[in-house]
Amino acid sequence: MICETYISARLRSSAFEAEEPVKLVRHDFANKFQPQGLDALAVDLDGTLTSGGLPLKRRPAKALRALKSSGTKIILATGRCVSEANRLVGEDLFDAIVAEEGALLAIGGAKKNSAPAGWNEVRAHLSKHFKPGCEEVILSAGIDTLSAALNLIPSQAKIELNKDRLMIVPRGVDKGTGLADALSRLHLKGARTACIGDGENDAPMFDVAGVRVALKNSVPALKRRADFVTSGSDGEGTVQAIEKLFPWTKNHPPGRSVPEP
Repeated sequence: MICETYISARLRSSAFEAEEPVKLVRHDFANKFQPQGLDALAVDLDGTLTSGGLPLKRRPAKALRALKSSGTKIILATGRCVSEANRLVGEDLFDAIVAEEGALLAIGGAKKNSAPAGWNEVRAHLSKHFKPGCEEVILSAGIDTLSAALNLIPSQAKIELNKDRLMIVPRGVDKGTGLADALSRLHLKGARTACIGDGENDAPMFDVAGVRVALKNSVPALKRRADFVTSGSDGEGTVQAIEKLFPWTKNHPPGRSVPEP
């Protein structure tokens, strides 16, 4: 029996908003952020580190390596499966991967499935209508299937929108819950974590991280919640954010070399 469909108010209000002017820097940013006051960076993949499904380019890769060599923890948060994420950005840059919209956490060579009990049965039912990809927990489809999805989603599931894609995710699971779990396992605090994102599905990370960054190509709703918005898009915008939040990465940490790929 198909029960009441759940979509968060965040998605209903922001998924198809028109572009509008954005204030680039929040008035309280200088008060809440001090250089070298951050221990971790959480960053989205598509539209943030990469674009068009292409592998990570040299400049953002170099910025991440400089950050990692300083001892800062880096967490990738993506809607993609772990194998796709590794293909696009490699396996050595991140201390944890929050994959599949927070439903799967890869850390220390192990994976943790965050779906609640009974989700396998729900997923099996939905798989009759949505062809499974490489995901181990969630299901994903093109935005053109939204109408069909709304009629099929049971109460145990919700839809997360990410620009031209939708993800069918266990209710109570998102990038925010995944990031909080990753930070806990790495013994880190959200208040000392920055996050960078571009899509509607990145908004839950903004509830966890102390410093929030949107990119030029981010959706309007995310820009309005950001501490600042970069002038660049995709990987170039992410480099700008990293250099602003972690100024020493413009060269490299004092006394430390930045390994090349």
